[in-house]
Amino acid sequence: MFMNRNSKTQATKFDHTPLLFWGRVFLTLILLIFAGAFRRVLHAASGAADKPISCASLRTLRALGPSINVFTNPRTADQIEYVVIGDGKVSDDLIVMFNGTEGILPDWPIQMITNSVASPKIVKTQPYSPSEDGPISICHDYRLVLFDYPGVGRTPLSGNVTFDQTANDVDAMLTSIGKRYKIPTNSIVVAGWSLGTAEAVKYAFVAPRSNPARVIRDLVLIATKPGGNTDGFVDGNQAPCVSTLFDFRVENPDISPSFKKKLQNTGFELLFPYVGELPYDGPTIDCVAKINATRQTVKLNVTTDCPSGSECQKNEAVQAANRLTYPWSLTQGVDQALYTQQRELDADYSLCYCASATTHFTSSDCSCSGSAPEMSVSNGGICQTVSTGTTQPNAPISTNCVELLTGPITVINGPEDLYIQHTYGKELVAAYQQIYGPERASIVTYPGTDGAGHGVLMLHPMWTQQQIHDAIK
Repeated sequence: MFMNRNSKTQATKFDHTPLLFWGRVFLTLILLIFAGAFRRVLHAASGAADKPISCASLRTLRALGPSINVFTNPRTADQIEYVVIGDGKVSDDLIVMFNGTEGILPDWPIQMITNSVASPKIVKTQPYSPSEDGPISICHDYRLVLFDYPGVGRTPLSGNVTFDQTANDVDAMLTSIGKRYKIPTNSIVVAGWSLGTAEAVKYAFVAPRSNPARVIRDLVLIATKPGGNTDGFVDGNQAPCVSTLFDFRVENPDISPSFKKKLQNTGFELLFPYVGELPYDGPTIDCVAKINATRQTVKLNVTTDCPSGSECQKNEAVQAANRLTYPWSLTQGVDQALYTQQRELDADYSLCYCASATTHFTSSDCSCSGSAPEMSVSNGGICQTVSTGTTQPNAPISTNCVELLTGPITVINGPEDLYIQHTYGKELVAAYQQIYGPERASIVTYPGTDGAGHGVLMLHPMWTQQQIHDAIK
């Protein structure tokens, strides 16, 4: 093609322009990175306090991924991820939230911790439901610590993570938070869901004996059980479908990712009441699962109430998205090794009882009934609980419950629960009332007619938040 000298010169200049442009961009990015690092160094050197994430800035919890901290406990070398959120407008007390089995930090329902008045950005997100938008925001009134157990995201899983170790890690984390954020951590509220209630109770048991300066003002347990020496324990005293799904995944760690996902989804849907499910007050429950490993199929003899557009389906999608978000994507949420440990911890909690604790975040004077514990005798529960056996496996009697050096215990239950907690949670409260007085413990059971199962906090987050608020105010 014909080109004169001027046009050639112009073309040459034009060809270099992108290189100059991207060079400037690259240099700017490098300068910004160094400037940010320099500001962080100055911030640390000045002793300035970090600020909890405000309620107004919340959108989804998984959006906090870049903001979470990694803490190393110098006593155990365990690492845990955590984030501090909330405005503390009513009280400086921290609410420390313990996850359930396979739970990760962003899984807590956003409308169980805040509302659209305090956090207007949640309205434009997938998890938001107008019908669950209530008048309360515990995030606005208090401050919350959300964390992951060791082995999630950026933190390694080193050996066994026991209940006592987690209690040690959480207590050390709270001390670090107090220094980093310049906020008091001497008075806290401890809350947990499902397996997280066992973690929360164990912390409430051992921590005040190891660190008397840490006062646990309230203990809130969503879907809990007392655990400990459960003679007459029959199939976990829960629906056979639940035991089947849990056991299969523990015993078959090398299943394909797609089949694992199918089993996870089925188990998640059973957190919600199935179609026509009745309150779990009887000796048996009729949910059964059949798994065909060759065909990779799961069949239930009941119909899960998880249609498109339901709260169940919405939460299932949210949890899947959480596991695709950094840093939780690094371990796909909770990986197989940690999941197996969590199931073993639950078995220990149900079969063993610990009567006291030392000053080193260690349960002591422990004994077990039934089969040998999966991991450690010291993972045992807080009561000696006897089930009456095969004729009435869900008629527990708890005695000799250890004294918890905390404020009042509040149990929050969903009555259509496949996981034994409805019946056993009532017995935990009855035992503590009988031994330590009627003001020691109370129970709140979802009163509606639209169902509430193990996932009552997901199905009815506004109601659950109201119960938490009432329990701690």
